[in-house]
Amino acid sequence: MNYRKTCSSFKSSNKVNDIAYYIYEPLCDIRGILQISHGMCEYIERYEEFIDYMASQGILVCGNDHLGHGNSIRSEDDLGYFAPENGWKHLVKDLKCLTDLVKEKYPFVPYFILGHSMGSFLLRAYIMEYGSELRGVIISGTGGPNPLAGFGEYLSKFMIKRKGQRYRSKLFNKIFFHGFNKGIREDLSTFSWLTHDTSIVTQYTNNLKCNYIFTLNGFHNLIKVQRLTTNRAWANSIPKDIPKLIISGDKDPVGNWGKGINYTYNSLLKANVVDVTLKLYKDGRHEMLNEINRYEVYDDIWKWMKQYISPL
Repeated sequence: MNYRKTCSSFKSSNKVNDIAYYIYEPLCDIRGILQISHGMCEYIERYEEFIDYMASQGILVCGNDHLGHGNSIRSEDDLGYFAPENGWKHLVKDLKCLTDLVKEKYPFVPYFILGHSMGSFLLRAYIMEYGSELRGVIISGTGGPNPLAGFGEYLSKFMIKRKGQRYRSKLFNKIFFHGFNKGIREDLSTFSWLTHDTSIVTQYTNNLKCNYIFTLNGFHNLIKVQRLTTNRAWANSIPKDIPKLIISGDKDPVGNWGKGINYTYNSLLKANVVDVTLKLYKDGRHEMLNEINRYEVYDDIWKWMKQYISPL
């Protein structure tokens, strides 16, 4: 390993949960900091292969398990549940809390954030408020507008009134992920859409911290932040000058098989946002950091970051 790992926690902005966070300090001189905002139904420690690579380049990596995820839960009943009110906003505030905590210790080190999937939408909301404080952002596994999202928000709200916020609906889960395995024929499993690497898919399937159904509360909040950050106004509501790297596979259903990614990229260009780079990987699925060509992706991320870091 190329890092020293420390674990701690802070009180969530919901004033209830303790948020678990992790700092991976490189064994060499620190050249930059990368905070990770992880995705739905996962947790920071899933990123440790990528983290080890970044540490070998002198990048300190940090991240917290979001509300309803990983070690930020009080019991299994909390998995996929955010908060009774303002759920997704608490996740964004918790990200900012970690940013402030790490920046206090390393005030002059270039600071980047990578957000993946659900974490990318949280990052896109984050930079609406705090983007000017960052050296750059990496938006991974994101998407564009979903014409059915409005219906999904209405349906989840309706079901919450009938079933409660913590209810886990197999029907809603099926609707939400419908078609994600479209076009996949070989080694088909529920989570084949994540990556071509079948060992990663198997690990995910067998991991109780990953393979569970979100609560209606979690789905409702995810759809709300997704709608906020994929509408036309978003690109005009963020700082125009912070560097942005967008990465995705062109077989990622979250990115609508490349269409949503290109929409996001073009919406930024139309808003006169400068310094936007798009990396769309041929045949790549949702988790490019876990794809079979992941070290190519790691190299691309590092080469991009290095442009904005002073040489040693």
